[in-house]
Amino acid sequence: MSLPKLETPTYKTKIPSTDKLIEFRPFLVKEEKLLLMASEGKNKDSNEIAKRLLKSCILTEINIEDLTTFDVEFLFLELRSKSVGAEVSLMIGCEKCSEKSSVEINLEEDVYVEGKLKDIEMKIPVSNTVGIEMKCPTIDDLDGTSNEPIDMIMSCIKSVYDDKSVYNVSDYTKKELREFVDSLSMKDIQKIQNFFESLPKVKCKTKFKCASCGTDNNFDIEGLSNFF
Repeated sequence: MSLPKLETPTYKTKIPSTDKLIEFRPFLVKEEKLLLMASEGKNKDSNEIAKRLLKSCILTEINIEDLTTFDVEFLFLELRSKSVGAEVSLMIGCEKCSEKSSVEINLEEDVYVEGKLKDIEMKIPVSNTVGIEMKCPTIDDLDGTSNEPIDMIMSCIKSVYDDKSVYNVSDYTKKELREFVDSLSMKDIQKIQNFFESLPKVKCKTKFKCASCGTDNNFDIEGLSNFF
């Protein structure tokens, strides 16, 4: 006689960048080991772990590699909330004295996405006739680039256009694209950096009194690695 099969609950949420409704299940014991390894410092690649967990648990057919970085962060926190509970205890440094305090965060109440992708201008003019069309960085873009800002810029250029045509960067070599980016002025690079800074961000509200100096802290936490 075989053991009875357990029914796994499912949940629904929306992908922030597209508002597409997806269905997912909480992760199981075999998948929670990945989260445990990350929290113990055995595996510091939080992006890769989040991607693997989402691939296992999202039931709707989507390509995880195509999701924006803020999509992945938001969906991972939704998954974590439904899998191990919304309450998370974090050690957070005081803004004044830097001493860390234990702070309780509720992932269902305190997490939000700041900004909307539809409000972002994806085309950046760099001269009177030439412009660049950008795309949002994905988790794979982060994994496939070094820490150099130019590499991230190159990975997020979708096309270049002028008054005659649109040139998809996929039709050109990395060397050709690098030569184009190297020819941009510092003002043009600043415009691109402003684009990255304007993209939606996943934030978590936190408020606490520092146990060391008594300062009232009230700020937003950013970064996926904070929740492993």
